[in-house]
Amino acid sequence: MTETADPTTTDGVGPAVAAGEDRRYQRILLGVVMLAVMTFGSLMTIVTVSLDLIADDVGSSRATLTWMITGLMLAMAVATPIAGKLGDIRGHRRLFLLGLIGGVITTLLSAVAWDAASLIAFRVLFGLTGAMMMPSGMALMMQAYGAERRATAMGWYQFAMTGAPTLGLVIGGPLIDIIGWRALFVGFAGVTALALVIGFRVLRPTPRQADQPLDYPGAAALGAAVLAGLLAITRLSAGLQDGSAAEALLDPLLLALVATCVTMGFGFVAVERRSPAPMLKLGYFRRRNFTLPMVSAALVQFAYMGGFVVTPALLGAIYGLGVGTIALVMVPRPGVFSLASPVGGYLATRIGEKRPIILGAILMVASMAAFAVAAVIDVDRSMTAGLVLIIVGLALSGASAGVSQPSVAAMVAGAVDEADLGIANGMNQQIMFIGIVSGIQTMNVLVGDGAGPSRFAATFAVGLVAAVLGLVAAFGVSERSS
Repeated sequence: MTETADPTTTDGVGPAVAAGEDRRYQRILLGVVMLAVMTFGSLMTIVTVSLDLIADDVGSSRATLTWMITGLMLAMAVATPIAGKLGDIRGHRRLFLLGLIGGVITTLLSAVAWDAASLIAFRVLFGLTGAMMMPSGMALMMQAYGAERRATAMGWYQFAMTGAPTLGLVIGGPLIDIIGWRALFVGFAGVTALALVIGFRVLRPTPRQADQPLDYPGAAALGAAVLAGLLAITRLSAGLQDGSAAEALLDPLLLALVATCVTMGFGFVAVERRSPAPMLKLGYFRRRNFTLPMVSAALVQFAYMGGFVVTPALLGAIYGLGVGTIALVMVPRPGVFSLASPVGGYLATRIGEKRPIILGAILMVASMAAFAVAAVIDVDRSMTAGLVLIIVGLALSGASAGVSQPSVAAMVAGAVDEADLGIANGMNQQIMFIGIVSGIQTMNVLVGDGAGPSRFAATFAVGLVAAVLGLVAAFGVSERSS
């Protein structure tokens, strides 16, 4: 039988503080989290809109450098549930601070990368540090705000995730043309170091499962299954880009990866059923408010990140904009995401969590439709109208994520035992990263190199279908007031 957390057991730096009692601490914690995630979110956005520039600097191609994004997401997808569980066992404060230390080191290493391979490797390592930071940061916020204000906490967490990167994008986008991307990496390493110093001094411990061991076989099986599955997606995407569908589907390496994914998936289930202290209680997956919100979020994220990677290519190839201008045009997405996140947290406390999740999926459907129409507009005659549609699409994407994600996180967390907040947050993040990686790979392959308007429109149509499926999953969750 799984051991539960002892509320008197903390990270070893002082007594746990009752949730929701200290608004001043909530504000300080929000500030630390905002500083912590600034490097992650800002660099992700800046790298996305600057792939061509960075590729030229390191003597590589845009397609190769896409692995800076995909590899990072793969690392986070594999490691986040394990790190979340470690936070439950060892303490979320400890894992959060370790993630910040790793973030400083790997960001500085990225700044001095000498070629594409080293840059990709350092960004993948940065993804591992993000895996330590994200679920534990969410758990720290949830504990500070208490169970009744969990959606509110996630609204502010998402505000931190997107508000700081918006500022970074506004400043960093134009600066990258002036001082170069390497100097920006150094600057953001300094921001992470500041978060580390403040966090070490002020972060409070949370209850932890001090006597529960980590389920290493379960963690290894889950990590191997997810990694093999995501690599299979990327291998299939590359195969479809380079050859026929038949050749891609019969690729021996692809078949081996699929077989590994299936085998390790069944192995994970078998291990968890026998383990006296499972990494994740399999019974949670039978709870619709645990599984369906994650499925809906993953499908919406497929469209969200896939579309976001393709949109800069559309702005460059069809609309003829430069990197600095593209960066500024992309600001509405994280900007609206940031503003909508506290609203999403508020809505969840007022009208329940189901309706914001549904609304978020509807907004994503509308976003993909706007991009598809903008792709086929006659730019010579109606460039302004096309840019307005793209900006509207970006704003709708941001609103979609901001409105829905606090409710998704709160609903998933509410479906598990209090002692399992870390692993629940980790699984939520993992499923979301699977959607992100799938969206990036699929839509990047579909648009290809040198795509014309119709190819861009067809690519966004695929994102629209994914968002519609996310809407269907959202309708399947149960009503549950926060």
